[in-house]
Amino acid sequence: MSSKTGSEGRIIQSVERAIKAILLFLENDEDLAIKDFSKLLDLPKPTIHSIVNTLTVYNVLEQNSENSKYHLGPVLFRLGLQYARNSDFLSATRVWIERLAYKYGKTVNVCMLIAGKMVVVYKFDPIDPVISYPNVGATVPIHYTANGKVLLAHADDATRDKILKTYIFQKLTEYTITNRADYEKELETVKEEGIAYSRQESSIGISTISGPIFNHNGLVIASFSIVSTTKEMEDKEANIAQEVKITSSSISKQLGYTGEVHSL
Repeated sequence: MSSKTGSEGRIIQSVERAIKAILLFLENDEDLAIKDFSKLLDLPKPTIHSIVNTLTVYNVLEQNSENSKYHLGPVLFRLGLQYARNSDFLSATRVWIERLAYKYGKTVNVCMLIAGKMVVVYKFDPIDPVISYPNVGATVPIHYTANGKVLLAHADDATRDKILKTYIFQKLTEYTITNRADYEKELETVKEEGIAYSRQESSIGISTISGPIFNHNGLVIASFSIVSTTKEMEDKEANIAQEVKITSSSISKQLGYTGEVHSL
């Protein structure tokens, strides 16, 4: 087995090739066949087959049973989630999220888009939460959640189209948005207002308000939402919405964002 040697230490060629195979998915949205890996990495098919087979055994890659091609596997999804949970962003976020939860006695959760899915990366429950939101690590549908609206409203066009082109808008209540056209219209409103609402779209009697979290580059890297009964939300909606905007601005500024998040 050959290897490279540099000032930072020895590089194992087989590991390097496996990493390069994984990194191909940063630039390729579609599943890849063995011949695709071979062409893009300029390696013989038998070598590629061994690499891909090993990565598949360990669930780093996953084979599509319909076309025998490969895409990223669940292990990378879990690693991405673990990275998000341990990143500085969550350290900066926790104090503000807990402050918001204690102020109203409601559950507040933080979500991110990871591998095209919306994932709960942190949540804080008061002593007596209104609703048991999915646990940390759970994937959540985007169309009937305020968090989903925030994340998709601020996503780039390519990411949004990739997620929505085959998305199934399941109807849960009479208030659920059930088609892409209406959903994208809602996203325009979210972008204009800076925050998102979900009023009984996932469950009758439950409503949420969500705000974005910007990083130092001005990108929305996460969202958070406060969950309440619809009755309480209606009684305090203006105050809660203002507090969501304050929380959004405070977290974003702490992460180095210098632009205007909201008109408070």
